[in-house]
Amino acid sequence: MKLDNNQLHFFIDKIKLKPENMQKYRDQINNLKQKLEDKIKNDDRTGLKVSKYILAGSWKKHTILKPTGEHPIDIDLVLFVVGDDKIQNDLKKLHDFIVKYLEEIYPQKDINKDVDAEGNTKSITITFTGTGLQIDIVPVVPLSEPVDYVWQPQRGGGGKYITSVSKHLLHNLELRRNNSSYTSIVRALKWWKNYKEINPTDTEPGISSFVIELIVAYLDANFGVEENIEEGIIRFFQFVSSENFPEITFENAINEIPSYQSPIFIADDTNNENNASKKINNTIWKEIKAEAEDAFDSLNIAQSKNFEGDTIEEWKRVFGPTFNIK
Repeated sequence: MKLDNNQLHFFIDKIKLKPENMQKYRDQINNLKQKLEDKIKNDDRTGLKVSKYILAGSWKKHTILKPTGEHPIDIDLVLFVVGDDKIQNDLKKLHDFIVKYLEEIYPQKDINKDVDAEGNTKSITITFTGTGLQIDIVPVVPLSEPVDYVWQPQRGGGGKYITSVSKHLLHNLELRRNNSSYTSIVRALKWWKNYKEINPTDTEPGISSFVIELIVAYLDANFGVEENIEEGIIRFFQFVSSENFPEITFENAINEIPSYQSPIFIADDTNNENNASKKINNTIWKEIKAEAEDAFDSLNIAQSKNFEGDTIEEWKRVFGPTFNIK
C-alpha cells in the first residue's frame, strides 16, 4: 500500500528536532550571536578581523534532525575574515587567528582545534556543555569578484575553494518555497544514511547531507517538483542506483566542470567547479548504490503489499525500527 504525506509526516515529526526542544539550543546560539555582534562592533584592530557572520547548515536550512548518540546537534557558523589580501596563501595563519578570536569571546571555554599529522588545522568547533550543541566554525574570505562569493578552506584539510554562502542559502530557500515537502524528503534521506552508516566521518568517506540536498534539488529542477514525500524518496533511490549516474550541475552556478578523478561529480549549487562528492571513492560509491537499490526495491515492494503491517516492515528495512506512521 502507498503511504500519503500525512502518514509519513508522523515519521518525519519523530526524527526532526521539534520546536519545543529548540529553545535550549537557541539560547546558546543567541548568546554566541550577541557576543559576536559586540565583538565585531567594538573591534578596532587593524589587519585581520571578522566583518560579519552567518549561521548556516541544517539549522538554517530547516532540515535538522533530532540528536542521537552518534549525531549531536551541529550548526555551521560562517565567519567572514577581512584585512589581509594574502591570507588565502596562509591557511594556518587564518585558522590560528580564528581560534584566538573565539578564545577572546569565550575565555573560559575550550575551542576544539582538530589538526592533522603536519599540524594543519582540519576543523574548529565549539561544544557547549549541558546541551552538547556543536558549532562548526567555517572561516571564509570575501572576494571582490564574483560578487557575494568567498574562498573557503576545504574541510578536513586539502586546500580551498570558491563558493557563495549567501547564494546557497537563497537557493535552499527557493527550494523550500517551491516544494513544501523538500525538507521532509531531505530529512528522511539523512536519517536513512545515518541508519545505514554511510555518512562521512573524519576517517571514512560517505554520502554527506549536502550531497543529498543537491541531488534532491537537481531532481526537482530537472524532473519536476515532487511534493509527494513517498514518491520523492523513491525517486531519489531510483536515481542514485541507476546504471548511468549523470554529472550534476546547476544552471545559475558559475563556471564549468573541470577534470576529476572521483567516480561521480555533484557540483556545488553556486559553483560548478566544486565537486561536493569528491571524497566519495569507488568502494563507497558502490556501497551507496547498493543501499539505494535495496531501498528502492523495498519501497516498491511496500507499495505492492495489501496490509499496512507488511508495508511498514518494508519501510523499516530502509529507515530502521524508528519508522512508523502512527
